[in-house]
Amino acid sequence: MVTSPASPKDAAVRATPLLDLVIEAFRPERVQATGIKIVTLGLLLWGWLTIDNFLSPTNINAIMYSMAAVGIAAVGMAFITLSGNLFMLSMGATAAISTVIFASILHIGLLPTVVIVMLIGALIGLVQGIIVGVAGANPIIATIAISSIVMGFGAYYSGGLTIVGQGDATWLAVGKFFSILPNQVVLFFAIAIAADFIVQRSRFGLELRLIGLNRDAATLAGLRIGRSLVIAFVVAGMLAALSGALFASQAAQGNLKLGAGIDFDAIAAVLVGGVSIRGGHGRIVDAAFGAAFLAVVGNILLVEGLPIEVQLAVKGLVVILAVVFGALVGGKRR
Repeated sequence: MVTSPASPKDAAVRATPLLDLVIEAFRPERVQATGIKIVTLGLLLWGWLTIDNFLSPTNINAIMYSMAAVGIAAVGMAFITLSGNLFMLSMGATAAISTVIFASILHIGLLPTVVIVMLIGALIGLVQGIIVGVAGANPIIATIAISSIVMGFGAYYSGGLTIVGQGDATWLAVGKFFSILPNQVVLFFAIAIAADFIVQRSRFGLELRLIGLNRDAATLAGLRIGRSLVIAFVVAGMLAALSGALFASQAAQGNLKLGAGIDFDAIAAVLVGGVSIRGGHGRIVDAAFGAAFLAVVGNILLVEGLPIEVQLAVKGLVVILAVVFGALVGGKRR
């Protein structure tokens, strides 16, 4: 059977989707998100070429486990940032108290424990959503205040002690999907993809991004601002609690120090990934890639034997550079 060669016009038609993807990736508001993906791949390649056993199964597992909990929290934080409310600074407290609750009720079974922990996280998020989204309070002040209340309740509940879990959390702690990917990472990927689809394709997601772009215009347009912000905070609270459950499952215990610093890690992932600090611009998967980038950077610094002080300084520098770059790109876009 003889087929005629494809015409240049047919080739152009087939190339159009790929060209559209390239154009989309390098639009001004997508440059940072695209750059982080490229840099992450570059760091993996550099680590493979220069660090012994960098791509060994043990080290890759270490990277993935460090990425999962932070990535899930970053997905939740991205909902808040996209809405134009900057950050939810109670995430660390929510994750911390979740570790305590997780350990204290693990004996009832892993699945019901995770469900209860996430429901408590949703309740914490609901309170903040009402205060910020309905009452119109400042999100930074409100979430810091809620953080203090949550930590106080956590100290009362635990008596300031570490609680050792009496149950089996193996599936969540070290279990692997088809003996390949850690269950924690599969959970992270599934949450990130589902959340990105919802934000990009649903009415709620459209309203959330429009609120982040211009809240006054969204009000005049009759958008459901209070409802959308409450949902965003509920989702963020649930995912912060789930992050705490991941920490507790790996440590086989719960205390108020576990997960307490996840606020900054989640913020770093969101900003480095390319979500605009002003709100409205960016995607949930950008925050997920930001978490992957930070996990790779942290692992390289760790295997190179650099002290924790240097690791913290590098993380802070990366966030500053991301904010400055985002401001420059935002200025050009306007």
